[in-house]
Amino acid sequence: MGTAFWMALILILTAFFILSWRVYTWIKEEKIMIYDIGALLDIGKRQVQANAYGFKQEKDRLMAILSAGEGKEYTGKVAALTTVRTFTKLYNRYDNNQSSRYFFDRAFETANMNVLNALRGENGRAYAACLMLRGNLLSYAIMGHINIYIFRRKELILLSKGQIMEELIKEKVNKGLLSKEAARRISDTDRAYNCIGRDDYMKPLMPKEEIRLKKKDMVVIMTAGVEKNISVRELEIIISRKHSCNGTAKEIIETIKKKNNEDLDNLGLIIIGI
Repeated sequence: MGTAFWMALILILTAFFILSWRVYTWIKEEKIMIYDIGALLDIGKRQVQANAYGFKQEKDRLMAILSAGEGKEYTGKVAALTTVRTFTKLYNRYDNNQSSRYFFDRAFETANMNVLNALRGENGRAYAACLMLRGNLLSYAIMGHINIYIFRRKELILLSKGQIMEELIKEKVNKGLLSKEAARRISDTDRAYNCIGRDDYMKPLMPKEEIRLKKKDMVVIMTAGVEKNISVRELEIIISRKHSCNGTAKEIIETIKKKNNEDLDNLGLIIIGI
């Protein structure tokens, strides 16, 4: 090998390192955080897919919304799609100087109004969970029955079951507003007590403070259709296999479908890796 070859090799390596350094500097200056995102819907045994999801990402920020609709014929589908479109449209005008709570309050209330207008008196509703990531800081809001978990060190940590009767009853018992005996007599505790698409609007569930995530954490949002058809242990085993988030979501849905539940509801799932 002659001098020309070695000179060409040195020039190529030098150019490669300069380019790599510029990309690193650009990412650092722009504070871009690349999240691994996996999302999947499945119709289950239903005739209409009434779940929907959406994402918006800008630099070190991410907004994700998962919605599950309920109602006869296409009313659930309309409610869920209207909810997701409302959130993504409003996020396009979101000012980073505003708090996430301000966005959640405005988005849920606007979605409620839009769903009522879209359904025009038809009986339909939607449940939704929206999260915002600012670097590794997580904030979220839930209306209705959708679960949010953090997966950390091979363990799923439940953040919230959403606004379901079970959680409302626990809160009232803890505050002394309801006796334990009365709580035991209340049935259907898995039913949601709030939704998008009601005349008497009620605010979503929101934590008071942001949650600081750790490197390699994963955020898992699932509809009731997923939660009812797979155990937490099964989820932990699948997520621990370290696929991409999209691959993990596919394996979870396929595991549920292999159980061949004849009454399988729509399935909706979002997984985000930090």
